[in-house]
Amino acid sequence: MSEISKYEEQKKKMDGLCEEHDLTYRFRKDAYPITLTLRPTQGTGVQLSMLEEANGENYISPDASLKLIFANGELTSTVSGGTFTISKTLRTKIENIFLKMIAFWQQYFFRDVIQNGSLRKGTMPVIDEDEVDDDEEPEEEGDEAEDDVGELDEEDELPDDSGEDPEEDIITAATLLVRTENKASIRLLQSHLKLKASKAARVMDELEKRGVVGPFSAGGKREVLPFDQPED
Repeated sequence: MSEISKYEEQKKKMDGLCEEHDLTYRFRKDAYPITLTLRPTQGTGVQLSMLEEANGENYISPDASLKLIFANGELTSTVSGGTFTISKTLRTKIENIFLKMIAFWQQYFFRDVIQNGSLRKGTMPVIDEDEVDDDEEPEEEGDEAEDDVGELDEEDELPDDSGEDPEEDIITAATLLVRTENKASIRLLQSHLKLKASKAARVMDELEKRGVVGPFSAGGKREVLPFDQPED
């Protein structure tokens, strides 16, 4: 079964669940973050029935809505327009189906984009091992140029005025940089040395071979190793 078929299967489950509980929904997948907005079925009879059966965990105001939001790998929710309370069991079912709809839709979307070559060359996202710290540290000078580093030419990387091996010059500059900053990441090399992502990754591998930085840790980071280690 294809991803889109699995998505449609989950969509039918959501249709049936909402119809059973007098709800309508809108699954917005054409923007980030992906959201699911639930509203009560508009109709006087339905609203009167809700009022008659209202209890502590099952009442929805006529104009209320519940929005489920999936962003940064987490599911959150907001309520607007009044009171929107449903049972924990129903909410769990809705959330589980919503997450499956997202997963299958994203798989279909990604495959379709890649197979049809819809991404411009050089625009494929690059995950940086130091990205976890992006929200905690101030942007470094030159970070604003990172979006364009994938389009830089090789001659833009480092000037070769020394007469020595250009590759060795880059390794030397990268070594000095990570030791000065006391941190090591591909993004750091891209930003300060004006390297392409692939080139920065190769340089980082070489730094690891030379004992300048350590391997990836469990948190996806690299340690800058001391170069004058004291004897035990």
